[in-house]
Amino acid sequence: MATPALKPGQHIMFSYGWDIQKDVLEIYHRLQAHNIPVWMDIQGGMKDYLTESMSQAIENSAAVCCFITSKYQSSPYCKKELLYAQDCQKKLIPCLMDFDPTWKPTEWLGYAIIDIMYIDFRDLLTNKTPENLDAKCDLLIKRIKRTVDPGALGDVHYQQPQHQQEKTIVSTSHNIDDQDEKSDSSIFTRYLPHPSHFS
Repeated sequence: MATPALKPGQHIMFSYGWDIQKDVLEIYHRLQAHNIPVWMDIQGGMKDYLTESMSQAIENSAAVCCFITSKYQSSPYCKKELLYAQDCQKKLIPCLMDFDPTWKPTEWLGYAIIDIMYIDFRDLLTNKTPENLDAKCDLLIKRIKRTVDPGALGDVHYQQPQHQQEKTIVSTSHNIDDQDEKSDSSIFTRYLPHPSHFS
């Protein structure tokens, strides 16, 4: 299935709980530096009416990047956002970002992302080095490029993290993504199993 192209005014929407707002904001700035259009509520996305602003943000998104935690799962507002995004048939990019390394999404959240590959951002909460942030944002950018037509993202100024600069350069972005996904499989993890399978 072809990836959806960004239409004029579309963006990647960030959905998150306020407990990790500062960390998500750092990721927002990194993606903005790559000219990726990102919508975040505290970055001018909110208007007078909360529900109207959130619904428009979802409807005008090409994909929704959800930073999931236990507090995200228990938040009725986050639940409304994600379920409405699904109802609008938006692509989801789940990122695990809970302080508890053993936590796994269950109930409505576990079911909502049951068959979607997630990115593991959990160690970013304890290892906040620029190199680690670069590595995680690198994975997120690659996922966005696979989810949304890369040509529609505009002039994305992609720069590899310092520790990856010695890797062999491949001529096409498609091959770069495929190669890096295999080499980074320990971070760019796997599909979430059904909640009942969590141990």
